[in-house]
Amino acid sequence: MMKPGPFARRREAKKLDAELGNLLWRQAHDRFARSLDRYWQVVESERTSAVTQEEYNGLVNAGNALVDALATVRTICAAARQRYGEQELNVPAGADEVHRMMSRAANDLAATAQAVAMYKRGQANVLSVGRRAEKVLESVTAAKDLMKR
Repeated sequence: MMKPGPFARRREAKKLDAELGNLLWRQAHDRFARSLDRYWQVVESERTSAVTQEEYNGLVNAGNALVDALATVRTICAAARQRYGEQELNVPAGADEVHRMMSRAANDLAATAQAVAMYKRGQANVLSVGRRAEKVLESVTAAKDLMKR
């Protein structure tokens, strides 16, 4: 997977600034994105003989579902910024449940990356990774449903 160059990253950062601002909702999005980056770093780190090709493919498929969720997180955060606004890094009135779900999704995604690391070291099974990834997707879906109200 080829990383975007510095100009492409800067253009994307400017788009995110315009869409999400640089306070609360940008922070929620960026926490999710950093956790996703960490997931891929762990998956793509040195492959051990304990990981079969089938299991590796499962980790990649779970990662792809999480990448798709990043677009949803961005949409949720942009809509939340429009609906609730921003007051520094304080959660605006009425936005507490949406923000909680965004925080939970990012935390669960970090735990998913940790589960991959533990799996690769023989300390957990691949099913624990799948369960963690499902929790991430459930939190994102819950936040999306809250924004539909």
